[in-house]
Amino acid sequence: MTHFGLEQIALLLGIVGFACFAGPIVMRLTGRAQAEPFGSSKSLRSPLWWAGFLLTIAAIFLQRMASQQGG
Repeated sequence: MTHFGLEQIALLLGIVGFACFAGPIVMRLTGRAQAEPFGSSKSLRSPLWWAGFLLTIAAIFLQRMASQQGG
């Protein structure tokens, strides 16, 4: 069984969080999703945006914990 440290978990959460942020943008740029009307701010209310936000905050928190523990 592979042992994952806080740094590896933080990296994984950071990657998943970034994918949650970047996924809708890439889908709009490639034409697989329509952009919201100008000024609607609908993307800020989407569950995917909030998931990306929370995962990124968790990754930052875990990375700080790992650096305080000395690796």
